[in-house]
Order: sequence, then structure tokens, then C-alpha cells
Amino acid sequence: MKQPTSPADYLSVWFSNYEPSDKLLHTRLAFLMSLLFLYTALAVEKSRTWFSLDLPFDSPIFVNIFILLSILSFSYLGYIYRDNLFNTNVNVLITLLCFYIIFKFIEGTINFIFFSANWDVIWVNRRMIAVGPYFTSHGEEIARLWPAVYMMAILLGCGYGSLGEKQKNFLIPFTLFAFCLVLGATYNIRPEGTNSGHYDYTLTLQRLLFTFFLAYASFLFTHQRYKNAEEYEVKFFHQILSAGAVLAFILILYFLDRTVDGEEGVSPGEWGGLFLNFILASAAIVLGFGVGVILAFGRRSPLPLFSWPSTAIIETVRSGPLVAWLFIAYILLPDVLMPVWDADRVSRTILILSLFSGCYLAEILRGGIQAVPAGQREAALSLGLSDNQTNMLIILPQAVRVTMPAIVSNMIGLWKDTSLIHLLGIHDAFQVAKVLPAQWEFTGLYPEALLFVGMIFWIVSFYLSKISQRIERNLGLRNESGGEMT
Repeated sequence: MKQPTSPADYLSVWFSNYEPSDKLLHTRLAFLMSLLFLYTALAVEKSRTWFSLDLPFDSPIFVNIFILLSILSFSYLGYIYRDNLFNTNVNVLITLLCFYIIFKFIEGTINFIFFSANWDVIWVNRRMIAVGPYFTSHGEEIARLWPAVYMMAILLGCGYGSLGEKQKNFLIPFTLFAFCLVLGATYNIRPEGTNSGHYDYTLTLQRLLFTFFLAYASFLFTHQRYKNAEEYEVKFFHQILSAGAVLAFILILYFLDRTVDGEEGVSPGEWGGLFLNFILASAAIVLGFGVGVILAFGRRSPLPLFSWPSTAIIETVRSGPLVAWLFIAYILLPDVLMPVWDADRVSRTILILSLFSGCYLAEILRGGIQAVPAGQREAALSLGLSDNQTNMLIILPQAVRVTMPAIVSNMIGLWKDTSLIHLLGIHDAFQVAKVLPAQWEFTGLYPEALLFVGMIFWIVSFYLSKISQRIERNLGLRNESGGEMT
């Protein structure tokens, strides 16, 4: 074997033998360094500011240097995974092409987000995006929303505290989330009287801090109480939390629509923004799960009295697109429900979303029910359990366990489907995003408004996906190796 005699030879030997001890850590660091160098290059070229700090240089030489450093950092990713990316000539060409496309996409994204976009359309209208036009123009009514936020914070803290995990797994992400909320509520407040960009952020900040206190306190108390508790105690507490969540939803509707000091409450037709999307998704997920369970067992029933109507409902609803059913809820459903219930358009939308989601969920659960071994039912019946007890206590839990990924995918799809209600003129987040660029000082700023709302939907969907992965790990449904780890 030839001995190295020059610095180049030593580098060649080192690179051929070097293997990162923690590939995932090196991947994250290399990617972040590439983003940082690329941002710095664009900052030198575009604005001579680096995260609001003035840069003392603007020479094209520095731009090229930082771009080169970014490319080198990005190339290190290819070196880490060279055995898979550069093992054949075809893979080399595909890898280089993909790296170029990804690099240019990231460059364009950074350029748009930090240098080209005008985000004042978001900061000025942050309240309208969050709660809709009515609560923005009637600022005194926003107080009705805060009890809902307080109850959600308590439920969130109690839910995470009862999982028995390390405290840092909740405290660190939630603290970052709290910081982002505080920043979003207080950043770039405009002088009073200019436009809707002004509001009393001190009261909002106080309420946010109280919300964070409730979340932290409920988490720490629950974690201390249940970290060494028996499994049956934790399950019983989770049942209490589930009942509390349903009760909280009812109380939210009460606080919003109740009469205060002789003034009528805020009807559902006036709700809007992301708040309305959350309400629709939460209600439709809960009600849709109940509808799905009933239809799944109904379709498998040996009695035609139950199986035929269940099959007809499932196939009829699944045969039409959700948009068509939403227009049916908007146009035809009032005449159908009028003799019994004068339902507003938000309530009708919840009914249609629940039915639509429930029909798809019924087919998912039916597949899970069929996957349960027949011996499970026979064993339950031999122990003296009734048919209903067998279905609810033996069959359904196993079916849910098997189909958990598909169930969560259905929930994520339902959350994203709530954006379709803007077609009915309801002021949800996407409808607000479409209206904002009509303001005279933000004319034509559609990309900023739509991209921001789209990112909110993506973040919530990603969070639901991570919850699904956590549940799958706890149920032993994931083998974290090979492709799944990737």
C-alpha cells in the first residue's frame, strides 16, 4: 500500500476512511449551515443586512464566497450518504440533478421569504386571519374566545403529562411554540389609528402568559401524579380527559353564543379565521368517528335492516366529491332541516363534514374489523360478553389499532378539507387570505397571504402526523429500521 507523502495524499486517505459517528446529527448541521451561508450570500447581495444587522461589506466577492460555502455544506450531505448516492454512474447523475434542483428551490424560497415578500399584509391582519372579520371589527367580543383557549391549554398539558415521557419532550417544544405565539402577537404593532394593524397587545400578552401558565402547571402536576402510576389509572384518566374534551367543546359553544349584559352572543355564522377551521375540524373528527363506527358495524351486520341502509349511505356519500356535498349543505339542507332545526350554515357544514368523514372512516374500520381473528369474538362470547360488549371492548380496539395510520390520514385530510368552505362564502382562513390583497395598501399580495395560511395548515398536519407516529410506537406498530427510519 502506498504511503502518503504529501498533504493531498493525507487528505485523500482521511476522506476515504472518515465516517461520521452520528449521520443524523451531521446531516442536520450540514443542512443548517448550507441554509445559513445561502441566506448570508443573499443578504449581502440584496439588502446588506443580516437578520436586521447591518453588514459592513457588499462586494460580489463575498457573495460568491458564501455561495461556495453553502454549496460545500450541501455537498457534505452527499458525502455522508455516498454509498447510496454515488455508487453507480446513473445514481451520480440523478444525485447531481436532484441536488441542483433542491439547491435552486431553497435559494428561491429564502429569497422570497426574507427579501422579496411583503409580510406586512400578515402582521397588519393577524387578528383577522386568526379569528375572522367579525371579531376583528368587534374587538370587545374576543373575550368570548379566551375561555376556549384556557380549556385547550389545560387539556393539552394534562394529556402530555399523563404519557409518562421525559419532561423535556414537552417543555422544550411547547416553550418554542409559546415564544412564536408571543412574537406573532407583539411584533410590528403599528401606531394607534393607522389601520387594523393596531390593537391592545398588552391585554393579549397577559392572556397568553396566563394560558402558558395553565399549560405548564397542568403538565407538571399531571406528570408528577402519573409518572409512576399503574396502567389502569392512566387509562381511567384518559377517559376523563376525553369526556372533558367533549364538555369543553360544549362550553366553548356556550361561551360564544351566550347573552352578556343584554347583548346577544356571536352566532356561528359570524365565526371565522383559523378559529373556525379548528372548530369545524374538531367537531367533524369527533362526530365523524362516531358515524364511522356505527356505519362500519352496521354494514357488517347480518340483519338487512342495518346492513342495507349503512351500505347505501356509505356508497352514496363516497360517490360524490366533498365540494358537491358542501353545496348541498348550503342550498338544499336548510329546506330539509327547517321543520326540525333552523341550522345555520356552520352547523350544516359540520354535519356534512362529519358524514363525509364518517363514511370513509367506516370503510377503514371495516377493513380493520375483518382483520381481527374470528377466535377473538368466539373467546369473548365464551366469557359471557354480549354482542355489543364484544364489538366495543374487543373488536373495535383491535380494529383501531390495526388501522391507526389510515385513521390519522383521514383526520389530516379532513383538517385540510375545511379550507373548502371558503367556496360557500364562509370567512375561514383561506377566505380571509383571498380578501386581504383587496386592501389598498396590499393590492395584489396574494402569494404572501395564501402561502402563510397554507403553511399553518401544513404545520398542523405535520403535528398530527407526528402524533400518529407516537401512537404507533406506543402500540408497537412501527419497526424503526431501514426504509421506515429513512
